[in-house]
Amino acid sequence: MTASRSRLGLRHALAGLQAGIFGALIMLACLMAGSILDRRSIWVVPNLFASTFFGSDAYLDRYVHTTWSGLALFMSIYGALGTVWGCVWRDDSRSWLTFYGGVFGLAVYFLFFDFVWKRVNPLMTLYAPDRQLELGHIIWGMILARSPRYARSIATKITPPAQENPASEEPAVTHETG
Repeated sequence: MTASRSRLGLRHALAGLQAGIFGALIMLACLMAGSILDRRSIWVVPNLFASTFFGSDAYLDRYVHTTWSGLALFMSIYGALGTVWGCVWRDDSRSWLTFYGGVFGLAVYFLFFDFVWKRVNPLMTLYAPDRQLELGHIIWGMILARSPRYARSIATKITPPAQENPASEEPAVTHETG
């Protein structure tokens, strides 16, 4: 029973991670598209995240070697939050789950940009494209609502095929020579 419970928790965590990473990729694509519409570099937001590690020197309007650390931080944060989401909602696929996901995404935005980033990296709150990030977080949260579907998909792939009942099979016919 304990191994089954831990496997269930792992399945839901992995499903949440999958949804969180997929949502983060979609959010990043939206942010990059918004940057193009604003006539800025598509690397502005990843470089802004990279400024957490490298300071204001990383906040440039072009691709630089520190951009990868910003992308890694971005994907790590939203993947980890997706993992938490998957563990909380498990296989529960309510009709309003997409709405709850959007609200959760917006709550994450306000938590990070009103509290966390002000203390950890003030550049984030100064230079971040607020409206694009709000919309991106809502979309990310709505994509998190897919985690129960991903969890069921994982369950069907790891469940061994059903064995036939051996009592219902006909006995094997053996021919003995003697």
